[in-house]
Amino acid sequence: MIALAFGFMLGFMGYLPPGNINLTVVQLALHDTAKRLWIFIAFATLMEFLYCLGCLTGLDLLLHQAQLVIVLKWASVFIFAAFGLLSFFHNENPGKVYALSGFGRGIFATLVNPLQIPFWLVWGVYLTGNKWIKGDLRSTSLFSLFTSVGTTCILWLYAVGGKRLLEKLNVERKLLDRIIGAILIALAFWQLFKLLHH
Repeated sequence: MIALAFGFMLGFMGYLPPGNINLTVVQLALHDTAKRLWIFIAFATLMEFLYCLGCLTGLDLLLHQAQLVIVLKWASVFIFAAFGLLSFFHNENPGKVYALSGFGRGIFATLVNPLQIPFWLVWGVYLTGNKWIKGDLRSTSLFSLFTSVGTTCILWLYAVGGKRLLEKLNVERKLLDRIIGAILIALAFWQLFKLLHH
């Protein structure tokens, strides 16, 4: 039971800091249909489940692939920087182009999320080391499921709370895009700083 609560907490906390996926949720909540917003949240939740399950079941293999983890961390620097610049310089015409651009970027970022593998690698070592996860497929799948529930909850909060907050502040779309771009570029620099000072 502790492992399941821990899985929910990790899924929730993993998306609590501003990042490309939860900021995409805020953009979609403001500028797109509820259907596409929930398709994106469902897709992000599914990918979280698959990343978690894949990393925990393949933990032994990943532990021997230190170079892969380093490559993925470096890739995250360039991905954050690219998405940040896209938010600054995307097509500013209102309507469908913006929605498709945000939705498409979000789907790509969810598919290619280089931070998830080292994230679950580190937590997988901790959880299996403390015997909170037995390592069999059943317990790992259940843990991954609770992680996905936590992810769904935090993304829903971003959809509801982020939209209300931004509407209350009456933030214009251009300013919102610049704020999102600045946050993503800051995340790229932070990841670069950590890599260079490791």
